[in-house]
Amino acid sequence: MSIGEKKSIYYFDYCGESNTEKVLELAKERAKEMGIEKIVIASETGLSAQKAATLLNGLSIIVVTSALGSKVENTGLGDLLIGIADTTIFQNLQKTCTIVRGTDPFHNINAPFREMTNDKIIRAILHCISSGVGVCMLSVMMATDQGVLTTGERVISCGGSFLGLDTACVVRASNSVDLFTEDGVIVEEIVCKPRNPKYEWPINQSLWKGDLDQYRKFMLKK
Repeated sequence: MSIGEKKSIYYFDYCGESNTEKVLELAKERAKEMGIEKIVIASETGLSAQKAATLLNGLSIIVVTSALGSKVENTGLGDLLIGIADTTIFQNLQKTCTIVRGTDPFHNINAPFREMTNDKIIRAILHCISSGVGVCMLSVMMATDQGVLTTGERVISCGGSFLGLDTACVVRASNSVDLFTEDGVIVEEIVCKPRNPKYEWPINQSLWKGDLDQYRKFMLKK
C-alpha cells in the first residue's frame, strides 16, 4: 500500500521577477500532472498576469490583485501603484482572465485584539519559507471570498517577492475567515520557491533579481 509519492521542488537561487516565466512553466506542468484546471496568479501591476495569459493557454486563469487606488511606498523606484491601475492592461486581461480585486485578508486579522502584531508574526514566519508562499495563500483566500473558487477546491497558486513570480504551490481553497479552522486554506505541495527567500527593502537587487525598469511606468508621479 502506498504511503505517499515522490515529487520534485525547483529551487531558485534568488527571489524576484527574473523567475516569473519559469514559475509559470512549472505551474503548468504540475497542473497537467494533477489534472488541475485553474491557476491563481498574484499580480499587482498586471505584468505577471499578462505573461500568464500568454503562457498558460488551456487553463483557467484567476488574477488576484489589491484594491484599486492602493500603493506601495518607498520601493527604491518611487511609490508603486498597485491593484492593476493601468486601464489598458486591466481591460486586456479581462478578455481572457477572471480578475479579483480585494483587500489582503491578513491586514486586519488582529483588529479585534487592538494591537496590530498578529499579522506581522504570520508574515514573518511565512517569509522564512518564502514570502511568495504567503502571497499564494492570500490570493487563493481572496479569490474564494469573491466566489471565484469554492472551499476545498484544489488549484495552483503563483506568487512572488515584491514584483514578478518566484513561488508556486498546490493550494486547497478556503475563505479567509476560516484560516485557522479545520476548513482553512492548505498548502498541499510546493512546486517551486527561492532557496534564499529574504530580500532587501527598498529593493537594491543583491538578493532580489529582475528587471525593475519595466515597472517604472506604474510609479506614482509626484
